[in-house]
Amino acid sequence: MAEQRYSRRKNLNIYWTVFDKVVGQPAVMDGFVMDMLTAEEVDNLVDLLNRGNQPSLWGFAESF
Repeated sequence: MAEQRYSRRKNLNIYWTVFDKVVGQPAVMDGFVMDMLTAEEVDNLVDLLNRGNQPSLWGFAESF
């Protein structure tokens, strides 16, 4: 199994950041830093990003 590019990092109190290990910084998608997320949100994003499902993630978000 390949090493996962994205992980989660604790931020302030109850918030989390999606961390991109390749660039060594928080992940940025469409100009937005993936920061200040709940534990559930960060887990879902990390899972999707590590599976390579970025287009389906944004397609889901745009449906709202």
